[in-house]
Amino acid sequence: MNDIIIRSELQQAFPTIIEGLARAQNIFDSIKNFEDIERLFLLGAGLSPHTYRNYLGSIKQFYKFTDGLNPLQVRSGDIEAFYDKIVKQVDRNTACLRIRGLRKFFAGIRRVIPIYTSPFEIMESKLIKKLNRVKKGNCTLPALSEGETKNLLAWLKEDRSTTGLENYAIILMLITSGLRAAELIQLKWKDIECFEGTWKARFIGKGGLDAQQELYQPAVEACREYFIKQQGREPGAGDPLFYSYPEGPRKSEPFVYSALWNRLKEVGKAAKKARIIKRDISFSAVLFRRTFATLLYKLGMKLKAIQLKTRHTSIETLAKHYIDDNESASPYFLKIFKEE
Repeated sequence: MNDIIIRSELQQAFPTIIEGLARAQNIFDSIKNFEDIERLFLLGAGLSPHTYRNYLGSIKQFYKFTDGLNPLQVRSGDIEAFYDKIVKQVDRNTACLRIRGLRKFFAGIRRVIPIYTSPFEIMESKLIKKLNRVKKGNCTLPALSEGETKNLLAWLKEDRSTTGLENYAIILMLITSGLRAAELIQLKWKDIECFEGTWKARFIGKGGLDAQQELYQPAVEACREYFIKQQGREPGAGDPLFYSYPEGPRKSEPFVYSALWNRLKEVGKAAKKARIIKRDISFSAVLFRRTFATLLYKLGMKLKAIQLKTRHTSIETLAKHYIDDNESASPYFLKIFKEE
């Protein structure tokens, strides 16, 4: 990173500032990779692992755009130029998310180096509005319908290979539990138990908090069937629920986020090719989490109960971003105006 050169007379006049800048220089000199950046300036905000990854990706992209400019030398104009470039490549919602990652990064620097002022703190209000601009319209992304869910699971169940059994178990578990990706991949058999006929999982949830989730018994049974098929034995307490490579020459290892993400993408492409899913929907753990909430809502569960099941802090966030309820108004008017 670029050195900060300060004149000797300024050092004599403002020794405390110099001490602060020296500390800042030491911190930046200690950074050897982007993992250090995440540890120093992002972690500690209680965000989900997926959000941390997105924010770190924004920092990497901005660092490349500025040719490695020292963060202490970044100005509002650099951030605006970065935004103007990426908004031509991605939609406004994605561009806004990238800027949010930078805002969190510079706020992290401010936390570690108190004498520092983030460019977002001195930004003109007009620019703030520009950077926060998102797409208009319904921001709720699609969920699978009841029919699509049934067809997908029936199709997956036909594949009796080890990979097929695992794909079925993963997706059935996600759809019927609403677990986040990071929550699913951390689960071991010791983390799930049956009490008075109800299966529950205990894990570290969003924000590093202890959490628990009700599980659908057939989903647990599907996980067990897959495990026995792959390992040739009953699962032990310390065994993970799923492995990245269920068959083939590669050694099996517990799932990591990227492996789960790639697996779901592959299943989605195969489902579209087989015409099981006919809409242009991108498969992900978030899709199945939205499907979980939407199916419960359309089957009559109250919003407050769904909020508790999804562990959302806000019903507004749940309704706005996770429940796909874009139904037609025509049938309702037909009931009103139908001829006797």
